[in-house]
Amino acid sequence: MAITTYSELQSAAATWLVRGDLTARIPEFIRLAEARLNRVLRTRLSEADVELSATVGQRATPLPAGFTEPLRLWLAGPCERTEVPFVEASLIGASSLRGRPCAWTVDGSTLAFDRPCDQAYDLTLRMLKAFALSDGAPTNALLSGFPDLYLFATLCEAAPFLRDEDLARTYEGRLAQALLEANRQEARSRAPGRLTTELPALIGARATSC
Repeated sequence: MAITTYSELQSAAATWLVRGDLTARIPEFIRLAEARLNRVLRTRLSEADVELSATVGQRATPLPAGFTEPLRLWLAGPCERTEVPFVEASLIGASSLRGRPCAWTVDGSTLAFDRPCDQAYDLTLRMLKAFALSDGAPTNALLSGFPDLYLFATLCEAAPFLRDEDLARTYEGRLAQALLEANRQEARSRAPGRLTTELPALIGARATSC
């Protein structure tokens, strides 16, 4: 069975569980699985660029829906965007003079600057976004790339209801393996590739053709 959508994930989980009384709880298991994956995964699949707008005279703007972790922030300019340095919340200054932000941080549920903005700057926030499937958002990059990760994380959350320690350990083992493979693939994708050429073979082929 292909697992490419929220509905297909629910069907696959029901097939693996073979417990009709748990079918209604599967959306809950998926929510719990996503909470776990959002805590342990740090992958490009969860990266998103979100457009925001600063408010004149304000030092803060609400964080977008699904925000889990900040990565980078840029201010739009007439020719090109400029990156704004991130500073820990306990270290950022708090000037009362309006101006162009020189630093930013995350303060509770807001993105906060070191000073009130003197104009409505256009911002681009790169962040980690929570994985959250639903009927309205039936797929995402994680489900498309690692459907087994989603499935076994869901089954692990269902395990306490199965009253089967051996099966629970099996699901945890499959989840651990899927996480390991996902992290390895992520590491490879971030490492610089090496372009290799069979130079002797090419030289030989060229000499033969001449």
